[in-house]
Amino acid sequence: MPLQSLINAVNGFFGRWFHQRNIIVVSKHKVKHISIGALPQFCVLALVATCLGWASYSTGSYFAVRHAFNEQGQTLRSVAGARVDSMGPLSKLAPPNTELALHDVAEQPLFTVSALNENRMTARMAQLEQQVAELQNANAEIIQRVREKTAGNIDSLESIIRATGLNPQTLKKQYGDKQKDGKAQGGPYIPDDLSRLAPQSEVMFSDLDKLALLRTIIGNLPITSPIKDGRQESPFGHRIDPFTGHLAFHAGIDLSGEQEAGILATADGKVVAAGRNGAYGKAVDIDHGYGIVTRYGHMSKILVEEEQIVRRGEIIGLQGSTGRSTGAHLHYEVRYNDQPMNPKNFLNAGEHVLEN
Repeated sequence: MPLQSLINAVNGFFGRWFHQRNIIVVSKHKVKHISIGALPQFCVLALVATCLGWASYSTGSYFAVRHAFNEQGQTLRSVAGARVDSMGPLSKLAPPNTELALHDVAEQPLFTVSALNENRMTARMAQLEQQVAELQNANAEIIQRVREKTAGNIDSLESIIRATGLNPQTLKKQYGDKQKDGKAQGGPYIPDDLSRLAPQSEVMFSDLDKLALLRTIIGNLPITSPIKDGRQESPFGHRIDPFTGHLAFHAGIDLSGEQEAGILATADGKVVAAGRNGAYGKAVDIDHGYGIVTRYGHMSKILVEEEQIVRRGEIIGLQGSTGRSTGAHLHYEVRYNDQPMNPKNFLNAGEHVLEN
């Protein structure tokens, strides 16, 4: 059957119930007629019927679900009421709003999306709190180990300083005050996160500062030998004077090395005296700061000048026998606040530092 004949047959079929209608559209300058056949009218009617049917189905489904939830709520309330009744006198201990709470629970679905999300969030928060707790414990353990190690090193360095005859607490105060005077610091106070993670961290950093200060102090003490491979000829303290044969006090130690051996500065410092000094002969005094001065006597030649800055191990002169001396050697003194101290203690402390 030709296509046009099929179209005419369909139009004729629907034309029995739907007559052709015209829509007149009037504009400012002309009038337009729009014809609507039977088939388009049928399509519009079918679309409207479909929409009405879907709306009716959705409404019926909503009321059916609501009815099911109401029945579920009634069941929960009856079960909860029976449970409370079965408790007997104990039900009197329940809070006054228990019945209302049970009613609210019964009105809610057993499982909701929001409840599931809340459970997941609660589980995640618990996991994060556990991780934070583990991190805090790990930090606390690390800090404790550092503190133990630092405390051991502090005790060791303070013992070395005490072995020289000096007071480590006095020197720490002197060096600490000097460092504060030489620093310009400031800025707003912002608490460190680490102190909140582990309160012992403040103590740890304080101990590390003490350790660094003690290392600085020892690094500036005259604890190395002033003459290479020197042999001790006379100790510090009371002895028989080689010239008079009477008991006398020796304010230093006598060391001898090879002929014309170089005399070495035993720590960094500034030369405060370089020249002849009575019974010391040709002598050099080096100020190492904080009241500590070393003296080198009986030299045959002086190689430094006053106000000169010298470093540990630098040659400052040559061994000799000038002044009140019976032979070539070095008279070496260590003085603290102009009081003589036993240089042997400083040399022994230096050997202990090298061992560690």
